[in-house]
Amino acid sequence: MREVKQLDVDGIADMSEDRLQRIEEKLDKLADVIVGMARVEEKIADLEIRRSESHERLNRMSRKMDKIDSEVVSMRERMNVMTKIMWVIGAGIITALITHFQEML
Repeated sequence: MREVKQLDVDGIADMSEDRLQRIEEKLDKLADVIVGMARVEEKIADLEIRRSESHERLNRMSRKMDKIDSEVVSMRERMNVMTKIMWVIGAGIITALITHFQEML
């Protein structure tokens, strides 16, 4: 009877050891998955930071472009006024020259 109990205890111990081994393997796999998920989360966080920085940089560039555009429009308006003034001055000079030459003849 003692031998049967001893065999049962040894059998149970072997089964428990196998079971513990399987549990350890599953825990190792689970730990690997958790580490992988942490790495993915870090990459996502890094990408979010980069996206935010890129968005801010794009906004700064857009503000600069708007400022440059307003300056170009202002310069264009000034150039149009200067061009008109030059045409008026040129026409006045030509008129004065023609009048002067007519008086000479």
